[in-house]
Amino acid sequence: MNLLKMLSASECLWFCLDVLIPSASAEGEPGSRIKVVVREGSDATLPCSLSTKESIIQELFNWRKVDPNEQEVFRYDGGLHYYNGLPGQDEHFRGRVSHFPLELKSGNASIIIKNTVVPDSGVYTCDFPRLQPEQTFRITLVVEPVIRDRSEDITGAAPKPLIHVLKISEDEARLKCEVRGAFPKPKVEWRDGDGNTLPAEEPQVSHTGERYDITLLTMVTRTNSSLFLCVATQEELKHETQDKLYVAFCGGEYALR
Repeated sequence: MNLLKMLSASECLWFCLDVLIPSASAEGEPGSRIKVVVREGSDATLPCSLSTKESIIQELFNWRKVDPNEQEVFRYDGGLHYYNGLPGQDEHFRGRVSHFPLELKSGNASIIIKNTVVPDSGVYTCDFPRLQPEQTFRITLVVEPVIRDRSEDITGAAPKPLIHVLKISEDEARLKCEVRGAFPKPKVEWRDGDGNTLPAEEPQVSHTGERYDITLLTMVTRTNSSLFLCVATQEELKHETQDKLYVAFCGGEYALR
């Protein structure tokens, strides 16, 4: 018989919650290392819980990323935190971190980092500076990248640039390159047919969450090949993508190849 059919409605609810929600309790003593491994794009629960189960509703606890770089992740101080009055959270984590308010009464200071990305990987600390003795937990988060068969399918990798001719004359043309929805932030540049980097205007950069949209404009002049490339490079992912444009300086005609 189906297990869920044997349970009452309330028992079924708690059973389903227990299966679907990852545990938020830390195993081990303060100072010991805990390792959490998730796939990129999923949510990560970083555990931190007092063994005494005493209430921390009026306590202070602070989450920091300490390696490979130092960042303020989440801070709770007697009911205040980064989303209701406390300043200082690192921009990288803004809007992506939550805690378990209903479990503070039982000593649970765990957090959830939503929609993880590879740069979230590192060592985090959860400390209670007002407790005697002070307690600190160390948690290592490993975010595994999602890689498919083609480099273009790497989660967050820059897609093929979109390139346009905005204006053209007999001897020069104004070109536009757009890279949309990329993370990490790519380096975008214009090159000539020989691979030389061309002067360009200051990139126009916007982002939604962790995804970057970049527009780069340049003015080019007639060359022997009239071939120009827009190249987007992400060193962290070892990923590069490009598109090319053949410009015919003849009354405004141009071709994409």
